[in-house]
This record gives sequence, C-alpha cells and structure tokens, in this order.
Amino acid sequence: MHNWGYNGKQPIFKNVKHYVKNNIEKTAIIPIHGILTKKSGAFDDFLGMTSYEKIQEEVEEALSNKDIETILLDIDSSGGEVNGLFDLADFIYESRAKKRIVAIANDDAYSAAYAIASSAEKVFVSRTSGVGSIGVIASHIDQSRFDEKQGIKYTTIFAGSRKNDLNPHEPITSESLESLQKEVDRLYEMFVQLIARNRGLSIEKIRSTEAGLYFGEKAVEIGLADGVTTFFEFINKGENTMNKQITTDLEIDNLTKYRTEIVELIRLCNLSRMPEKIGEFIEQGVSIEQAREVLMELLAERTKKTEILSAIPQNLGEDLMMQVARSRAQSGI
Repeated sequence: MHNWGYNGKQPIFKNVKHYVKNNIEKTAIIPIHGILTKKSGAFDDFLGMTSYEKIQEEVEEALSNKDIETILLDIDSSGGEVNGLFDLADFIYESRAKKRIVAIANDDAYSAAYAIASSAEKVFVSRTSGVGSIGVIASHIDQSRFDEKQGIKYTTIFAGSRKNDLNPHEPITSESLESLQKEVDRLYEMFVQLIARNRGLSIEKIRSTEAGLYFGEKAVEIGLADGVTTFFEFINKGENTMNKQITTDLEIDNLTKYRTEIVELIRLCNLSRMPEKIGEFIEQGVSIEQAREVLMELLAERTKKTEILSAIPQNLGEDLMMQVARSRAQSGI
C-alpha cells in the first residue's frame, strides 16, 4: 500500500459552510479542511476529511445562486488523494469565468490542497500560513519481516507478472520499483503543469520549488500567493459581516465526546477485521466496553486461540485518522 502526500499537521474537525451577505458583496465560504479524498464517506465530518465530490457540489451550488457574487475557498489541509483532484482543479479553474473565486490558506494549503487553491483567481496567505509541497511521494510498506516474527507466511497465487506488484507482504521488486517511479514522475509532470497554468508561471519556476513549503511574504515573493491577510480581515473587508452560529460549550463537549466514541468504535472494528460491525454498533448505541467484549468473543470463536485476544489493545500508537485515510486513499498528493 502506498500513500502520496505531505505529512503535515493533523486534520482539524470542522466543516461548516457560511454565507457572508451585505449590499456590497455576497460571498459563499466553502471549507476545504483535513485529508482530501475523491468520494464522500459516512464519517468524513467526524474524521476531519473533505471529499472532492462535496467541494464541487458546493461550488456548483454557489455558482447557481444568483445572490452569490464571490466564492471563497477556506483551505486548511495538508493534501490527499490523487484520484479526482485534477478534475476538480480544472472545474474550479474554468468556473472563474462565471464568478469570482478566491482561496485563502487558513492555515495550510499543501500539495493537493494547493492544487485546489491555485485554481482560484487569487490566493491569499496569512503571515504564518503556508502553501506549496508541489510534489508527489509514494511509499511501499514491506512487512514481510514482521510477518515472519509473527509466524505468518503468505503465499500469493496470481496470473499476470505485474499482478503482485507492491504486495506489502513481500519485499518490493526492482520491476515494481521502476514502475512506481514512472507513475510518480508522470503525476509530478501533471501536477507541475497544472500549477504553472493556474498561476501563470513557467514550468521551470514551479519545478524549482522542489516541493518546498513557503510561508507568508515568501509565498507571495515566489508567485504562489497574491497577498498576505487573515481570514477574518478578508471576509470583513468592506464592512462585511459573517453570520455565525453560536454553539454552547455543552454542545461542543457532547459533540467531541460522541466523535471520540465513534472513532474508537471504528478503530476496534478495523483492528478486528470486522468493519461490517461499525454500522451495527453505532445504530444500537453500543458502548466502547461492550463493543470490545463482543469483538473479543467473535475473534476467540473464529480462531480458537487465546493469543488473538491481544489484537485489540487498550491504546493504539498509530494515529487513527491517518490509518482510515490510507485505507481509502491508495494514492494521493
């Protein structure tokens, strides 16, 4: 399995669309936050993920709304999936002819997120926010030695000499490595050309960034952004006011607690290789403790070995959100 992207800060949990309206300007604010994927998922909001499908739907809605004059892409993302990205970027780029589209890095717009930002007419950053990471990265996980230590040996039967490429239970072959490098190079060229077109810069200029990260004034200096401002300064320009939904501390606490429980249920079911139990547990309101007991019983029945019970630890070191994202995004920028 491989994942292409910039491993920046973790996605944040927010996905709310606002409308700013007054007699001078009417703006639709579209949030683009967290890990980016092609298709929408049932738990995207809980896991801090945004899909290209949802972004396009919201842009289309704003384009068709005669009361909206400006579309603001509120971006805070370190990147995501390749599939669907270029189509969305082209769609936003072409939509500039219909309405004003502006992007702001609030706080990060890296890799796939910057591809989206660059498709807007203007890109703004704050003094500390960053843009860039115009590159592609792929990784292959070789867990064959781990399997060996666990006393597990995989035998793969396949037809077609390339069918077994990138099998995580075997070391990567030179042929597989060469093939993967060619695909990374191909996508990199597409990426560089996209940004060059969007920003009106030369391909050589974009390639010279070497997938680096650029902040504040430096991003403006090299041509990846058009100005420095803050999100609130931008939306309040011209004495605009943003409609805010006031949420009480109690509501926030309840939402955070519910989200934490959902994430833990997903983690336990995925570790137990029983993702089909997720919906059942949520629908029945099963507690974390009850879910753990049920899964342990099912695992014991399935294997008849007590050692397998350790497959559900009390704490897991790997960040769950990245684990879920990797499972959904086989490839990403």
